Amino acid sequence: MIKPESYRTRDEVEEIIKENNIDRSEFHEASKFSYESILRKFYYTFFEYDKKVRYAEQKKINLSYAWLRFRKDLNHSDTICLRYNDTDIDSIKSLIPEYSDNMICFCILADGWVYEGKLSAMLNVIPEVSMMTDYYIISKKFDWVVVNCEDGECLSRVDCKRK
Repeated sequence: MIKPESYRTRDEVEEIIKENNIDRSEFHEASKFSYESILRKFYYTFFEYDKKVRYAEQKKINLSYAWLRFRKDLNHSDTICLRYNDTDIDSIKSLIPEYSDNMICFCILADGWVYEGKLSAMLNVIPEVSMMTDYYIISKKFDWVVVNCEDGECLSRVDCKRK
């Protein structure tokens, strides 16, 4: 049986973790039991959505091109432009408020995979993933998100503080 294409990214992340001997306590896939709550909290905190559709009726959170639907009333940083398929770790770090290698964050991939761990480990994995498209690095408090948009070749941060 052939796995869906979205699993290729997940499998590649797992291989990178193994090959680089990254401690699973420092970076790992989030528990399947917490996936739904993390994705929903992320989605309803940062994105425009149809408020007429009840929360329970939203069957699946779709993150495809979600970066185009950030809430307009939130604070948006200046955009950092990148070259196609480039990962600029220093630029990512510059967007993270009070950056610390030991800061624990979530990383949500456009395919819907959810990871958590220390930023230092996360930022060692991200540049190694060949199939990486859009991804979101989110504070555990859900008060900011750094988004990498591959199509738009850019990075930016969105803060929950309203304009």
